[in-house]
Amino acid sequence: MIEEIATVSAIHPDGVEVVCFSKSACGQCQHSSNCGTGLVSKALPGRDHRFIIATDLSLTVNQQVRIGIPEQGVITSALLVYLVPLLMILGSALLASAGLGLGDGGTLLGAVIGGGIGFGWASRLARRTSLQLTAPIIIAPLLPVSQRD
Repeated sequence: MIEEIATVSAIHPDGVEVVCFSKSACGQCQHSSNCGTGLVSKALPGRDHRFIIATDLSLTVNQQVRIGIPEQGVITSALLVYLVPLLMILGSALLASAGLGLGDGGTLLGAVIGGGIGFGWASRLARRTSLQLTAPIIIAPLLPVSQRD
């Protein structure tokens, strides 16, 4: 389970809306001023991700919760998004070149058409399967930390 801390931003009748902020893995070391990745991570603003998660827990706005996404869903989604279009690009380029005997221009056109079909097919498959595989769940609310004098 891939876990992240999120904050409840709104309460809905069918669940809660949570928001979590993406953190850059880079920019934390002493070489970040000389590293290209560190410079890029400083230049781009952070992005928040919002989800509506169905739950029967009684949560309040601004309460922090631990959310999770199953690893199997992330791996399956990545395979769909990357592998299906790539295989369609290669297959259609091979078909245009070797199967139909088209030249370089035909091979390039076949790859472009195959890539478009592959991305469309992957998008359709992802919509059908990703709701069950990558739907985030609330693992547990975090306990508030009290300050002692």
